[in-house]
Amino acid sequence: MTAVLGRYRIESQIGRGAMGTVFRALDPVLERPVAIKTLNTDLPDDELAAVRARFVREAKSAGRLNHPNIVTIYDAGMAGDVAYIAMELLEGQSLQQMMKSGAAIRFDKAVDIVAQVAEGLDYAGRFGIVHRDIKPANIMISPAGIAKITDFGVARVPSSSMTDAGMLLGSPKYIAPEQVREESIDPRADVFSLGVVLYELLGGRTPFEEPEQDVLSLLDRIVTASPTPLSQLRPGLPGALDAILARALAKDPAQRFQRAGELARRLRELDLPPGGAHFDVDAEPSGQAEAAQASLGKLLADLEAFSRSAPAGEAADELSMRLRKAFHYLEELVRRVIHASPAFAVRLDMIYLGALPAAELSNGRVECATRKLGDTEVVDRVELTYRMRSSRKARIALNHGKAGVLRRHLGQARLKFDSREVTQDTGGPVEAFLIDVDFAASATLRADYERQAVDIVCQNVGVLGPAKYRIPAAEFEAAIWEFGQLLLGQPSRFAGLRLPASKDG
Repeated sequence: MTAVLGRYRIESQIGRGAMGTVFRALDPVLERPVAIKTLNTDLPDDELAAVRARFVREAKSAGRLNHPNIVTIYDAGMAGDVAYIAMELLEGQSLQQMMKSGAAIRFDKAVDIVAQVAEGLDYAGRFGIVHRDIKPANIMISPAGIAKITDFGVARVPSSSMTDAGMLLGSPKYIAPEQVREESIDPRADVFSLGVVLYELLGGRTPFEEPEQDVLSLLDRIVTASPTPLSQLRPGLPGALDAILARALAKDPAQRFQRAGELARRLRELDLPPGGAHFDVDAEPSGQAEAAQASLGKLLADLEAFSRSAPAGEAADELSMRLRKAFHYLEELVRRVIHASPAFAVRLDMIYLGALPAAELSNGRVECATRKLGDTEVVDRVELTYRMRSSRKARIALNHGKAGVLRRHLGQARLKFDSREVTQDTGGPVEAFLIDVDFAASATLRADYERQAVDIVCQNVGVLGPAKYRIPAAEFEAAIWEFGQLLLGQPSRFAGLRLPASKDG
């Protein structure tokens, strides 16, 4: 008999650590695999209830985070006396596993991994969320090279092997001096820990460890000692790297990078050694370099094949089944396109301007909500969100009549812009626009079970501004691939299904 935890069907154990056990499980409502982490602790019974409550509370807080470099938390709760978190099931291996396996990690790859993690931490820091346990074991690397931070919301939960004051909360080799001193911490503590990870990746050891060193000596060195400059351990590294690490590993938080995003920016500005630096970080064989981004034609063909093979499940209602397949398809589209590296770029047209500068897709997320229909739980809606950004701005000058029309379209698309009146060489006044190509895109697919149709409300998907579509249930499964083409800016019959009543220009 299959074990059940909440609504999740446990399939197998993935791993076990001091604080938790991770299982592979199935969410039967959304028919997708998930990772379930349960809390392991041998704390006294009088403390256990509070710890479980905090475990769930912290996980729900971390569940607000929506970033491609942070593992997505779907759910957190209690099943009997077991506290659990349901999260994205990740492919790949942890950075710790990569390092222990002896697999080749090229210098530019190591820097890219740390920069990705820094960008995820920067995003979390905007919410005041501190991870507290950044280490290689909590960084997953996908086969495509995407780094994801795991265990947000878990790092604050103590086990009996940690001191009551929390001094050893986190892995000792990676904790910040203020954690050792039992002072209050903020996101700058995560910057320090990530600096330790970077040093270890490139230097082969963490900056404060010594042979045959006990924990107390290690903690003392974290607070007082200056690490050996990395350039002395690995000649040939960029000279600027020592300065970056010195700032990331500063004892005083005020002397560090104040945001992890600053660390990411400095790393991405490094002049990389020729050929990716094949010095002793175990140089990656050139034949193992990541494949170039697939051609658009092949990508579309792959997505079309996926749309036809997505699991159908056993939904009681045919329309619910089709929406569930759409959810799986959009998840795959986000994984392959919106989280692609290098970033995928799309051009959208705007009145008078023609094609805007190509905008890169990022921050993709797909969610699915269910509801009861009689005694059956069915899919109510599927929501897709992502962002489109370009470093270039669009420019145009128009007479006042056309400028008013453009203003209306910019407002509908929620694009920011500056404008001012200028005089042409011919003497006539015009309005000059400088337009930021940085905006959100979204689509909500909602089931209408009474009329057996799907209503789709979009913002900046394929076309700028709002748009509404209504697809009969019988046609929806075939139409969802056309919707993917619309998102990618490709010719699609989907645009012809736009409802005149939307009045979106």
